[in-house]
Formats: sequence, structure tokens, C-alpha cells
Amino acid sequence: MIKITCPSNNIPERTYAIEALLSDVMGVEREEYEISFKDDTKDYVLQYDNRTVVVEDHFFNRFIKPLSYLQVENIPTDLSFFHALGVEVPIVYGEDRFVQNENNVVIGLDVFASTFFMLTRWEELLLGREEKGDCKEESIWSFTHGIHKRPFVNEYACLLLSLLPTSIRLRKRSYEVRLSHDVDGILTPTWWRIIKDFVNQTRYGEPKNKILNLTWKEEIKYKRAFPNAYCQFEMYKKLSDQYNIQEWFYMKVCAEGEKEATYWYNDKVTLDVVERLRKENSPNIKLGFHPSQSVLNNKNQWDKEVERVISLLGDIPLIGRNHHLIYNSDMLRWWEGLSDAPVHISDCVFHHNNGFRSGVCVPYHYYDVFSRRKMRVIEHPCQIMDTVIRYDLKKKAEKKVWSEIGNIISQTEKYNGELVVTWHIYLRDKKLIQDYYKWCEKVIENAVR
Repeated sequence: MIKITCPSNNIPERTYAIEALLSDVMGVEREEYEISFKDDTKDYVLQYDNRTVVVEDHFFNRFIKPLSYLQVENIPTDLSFFHALGVEVPIVYGEDRFVQNENNVVIGLDVFASTFFMLTRWEELLLGREEKGDCKEESIWSFTHGIHKRPFVNEYACLLLSLLPTSIRLRKRSYEVRLSHDVDGILTPTWWRIIKDFVNQTRYGEPKNKILNLTWKEEIKYKRAFPNAYCQFEMYKKLSDQYNIQEWFYMKVCAEGEKEATYWYNDKVTLDVVERLRKENSPNIKLGFHPSQSVLNNKNQWDKEVERVISLLGDIPLIGRNHHLIYNSDMLRWWEGLSDAPVHISDCVFHHNNGFRSGVCVPYHYYDVFSRRKMRVIEHPCQIMDTVIRYDLKKKAEKKVWSEIGNIISQTEKYNGELVVTWHIYLRDKKLIQDYYKWCEKVIENAVR
């Protein structure tokens, strides 16, 4: 049993940080440690057998009043590194100090406050995602310093684990690959639609949006390549079958006339696709919820879409991702309110970069920053996304893009993490679909191999 003693302030935040790092990331069984709080303790003191490990507090002791840390000026600006035991890891909060003598160790890196910073994303709640549903990636601390492509919270876990007893019980964890899809479009055109577009384009010219609105000639090519809406689903499903990996499909449930409606949840085509996915009866296939951007600060719209997705899927969705990666505290609580069971979402994803947005490659519990409690919502960080590859290929050599992807795969495997790959279903350009399917195939093949 490890006895952990902490200062008696910011108790919910400290408890979450310790449990997140030890249990969620490191995999330590909760029965293996106990947490207590004392007024006369100024740092985190971990004791077991005759050994003491002191993790210096470099954050929460500065903010005794609850939630007083939630200020933009408390977001770190500089980057330094901690050096000890043959490793070099980024410091969010703390100092590069390591003192060891006999059975006592002192660590200057505040691994708990640093973990809290990365996993709760409170930085982003202040920079835009709480109110606007988005945040410029260039403003994120880890991105600013170019360390967003390494899961350094996992590195914290390894560092701390090397100082704990070898007899400690860890949950068995193995490397996993998960393929997920934001179903933003179910778009095979009918022949009637093609004829209509031929007439309109002859009269008014070609469409400006060449992704979702093709020329009538391109629509014919698409129709011949993908005769029905299920073709793309079936194409990707072959990968999950071939490599025996889980595949999650997140469905939008907009209605006709709504701003976000790229397809309708009750359209016959949508119903047929969902029915065919359900009939697969495969343990690797799961269907989930992809709330539209319109739900931000709009509980009525959220309730409508929840009712629709339950109707479409036949059950309460326990997996999903917010459209455009929007989230705020209310939305996290709405997700949590879907069920008494844990809900699994994947919102910690970069729009324009592959990497580790929360600095970790394993699932972890969200923390409600304002209500100050651990949630039943479990985040599955996504590291690789098709849209990012398309952006990257416009400015980088293909060899460079693949090298970065390979590095993300190898780091996730190194820590027995979960590699989450996202491939959207919404394109109507035959060549784009086929080209990026090959990328998906290559990513999955190398990730599994």
C-alpha cells in the first residue's frame, strides 16, 4: 500500500490528478494507494515500505482559494525539461531538480499539476472552447513549443512508476488500434439528382464547392464507383474485419431544413445504412452519436438530437464525438447524463495536426473543472486523422508525413496505448475517396503490424 499525503487545499483537483496519473494512465489498481490531506504538508509525499518519494508542489499551493487558478495568466508560457534517471521530459509546472539519498527521493517536476493541466484542458476552456466551441491550435502551450507529438503524460507515469515498488499491482493493458468515423455525409446521388444537377449546371455553371457539390460528370463517376450509400461503409469495414480491430461509426441526426443537415436522420438511405451495419452483428462494430455544431449552448437542440439518435440506433449511444470537436462544460455534463454507465467520447483531437492534444495515449476520465469532480465521461484521445493528412500533403513531402505518422504509432505502441484513427465519411469525389482509403489502409496495416 502506497500512502500519499497532500496539502489540504484544492482537494478535488489533487485527488483527480493523482487518480488520473496513477490509475488511468499508469494503470495502478485503486486499492494499491490511499490519499490523505494534512495542513502541515507542503508537497506530495508518497510512502511505502521504508521509502519516501516527495513530489514538490509548484502549482496548487499558490491558489488556496478554490478555482482561483483558472486565469489565463496561470497558463505556462516557457518550456523547460526535467532530467533524471536517464530521461528528459517536458515540465509544465515544476523545476529540474532530482535529489536521491538512501531511501528518500525528491522530484522538482510537479507531475500531478502538470497532468491536471494536460488532461482537464482547462487551458482551452480559457482560450476559447468553453464559449466558442473552438480553440486556435497555435495558442495551445504544447503546440507552441512543438511537444504536441509526444505523449509526455505517459512519460510522467513511467518516471513515477520507476520510483514505486515493483510489487505494485497494475491493470493489464495492451496496445490497441481503433478505427473511428465521423459520418458527416451519406452522399451517393440518385440518377434523378444527377439529371437535376446537369440542368442547373448547364444553366448556371459548375458548383463552387467541389467536395460536396460535384459536376454532373463527376457525380456519374461517383455513382458508378459507389452505386449505393453503403459502399463506403463496407469498404472501411473490410479493414476492421481483416485486422480484427474495433470500428466506431458516429452518426449525425439532423433533420431536413436544419443548418447542419448534410443528410437526414430519418431518410430512407440513412435508415438502410444503419440497418445494414446493425445486421453485421459484429462485436467490432459500434454505432455512436455525432452531435451537430448547433448543440453548442443549445440544450433544446441537444435533446432533439438525443431523441433522434436513440430512435435511429435503437438504444442510448455510449460512444461519440462532437462535430467540429466542440465542447464546453455543459456539453460534457449532457454527455454524462445520457446514461448511468460510462460514456466514451473522442474530442481531444487536433484539427490541423496529428499528435497528442492532451499529452496522453490512453483513455482517461474527464474532470468537470467548474463542478470540481471526476466525470463518468471517458476520453479516447485521437492521434491520426484523414483531414490532417490532406492538409499536410499540401505543404510537406509524403515521406515526411508518413515519418510523423509512424512516430505517433510507435510511441502509442511503446506505452501500450490506444491508437485512435479517424476517417471521415463525407467525400463525394471518387479519386479523393480512393486515394485516402489507401492512406487509411496503410496506417492501419502499419499500426497493427
